[in-house]
Amino acid sequence: MSPDVNLTNMFSWISTVNWLNMIIAGLVIGVGVLVSYIVRKLVYRVTIHVMPPNIAYNIARITYYTLVILFTISGLSLLGINLTGLVVAGGLLGIILGFALQSVTANLVSGIFLYWERPLKPGDIVKIDNYYGIVLDISVMSTKIKSFDGLLIRIPNEKVFTSIIQNIGASTIRRLDFRVGIAYKEDAEKAIQVIKKVLDKHPFILAIPEPEVFVEELGDSSVNILVRVWVPVTEWYEVKKQVLWEIKKAITEAGIEIPFPQHDIWFRNRVEVKLVD
Repeated sequence: MSPDVNLTNMFSWISTVNWLNMIIAGLVIGVGVLVSYIVRKLVYRVTIHVMPPNIAYNIARITYYTLVILFTISGLSLLGINLTGLVVAGGLLGIILGFALQSVTANLVSGIFLYWERPLKPGDIVKIDNYYGIVLDISVMSTKIKSFDGLLIRIPNEKVFTSIIQNIGASTIRRLDFRVGIAYKEDAEKAIQVIKKVLDKHPFILAIPEPEVFVEELGDSSVNILVRVWVPVTEWYEVKKQVLWEIKKAITEAGIEIPFPQHDIWFRNRVEVKLVD
């Protein structure tokens, strides 16, 4: 076979190629990549104003790769490449990953909703379920708080989003309640005046709203006095530690008895008591 025949056979496939479709497919993919990049930048610039940087960045990346895949599939379809099997396989893989990453997706979506709703932010003093502390960080997947005993607690965003959140740091003031029990034989009015003097001397107890001191109930062993005071939220923990102890000392110095639980025992039959030397 002559060299000319071999050369002709080698390049004969060129005449069978639809160059117009090749060029169009290349343009579709190339323009698609460019458009995807521009959309990625726009999505990031929009979401960065309403979301944390890491969440905005991940959403922009997901948008970019999704558009690139769609444009690539469109370009390849112009060349007559059958992608039905690939689409079906991708769909099955997506379903499998969806079940496997269900909790991950739930945490991601919950993190986005938490940032939009903003029920808490770093630096707030919060109580989430039974976890109590200061918010350190709200990331894509979890919220981290530092408890008052120094522990770092990581809570999945899905649990945070579905929990009752008590945000103590959202207000400038907070009310503290104390209950003080005195013996029935004691003068409740005198005890109330003693407690009010303690409250008047404390620098962080607010005058407005005015403190409340009153008899709340007649208990089994004591007359229970309820004390309600308002304090700056930044000082509530220190006030809580100090005030109850100051009230206890003042009541003791005033000679007012704080009773132990007492029970009266009645005997149905007569009881004889014998003293033995």
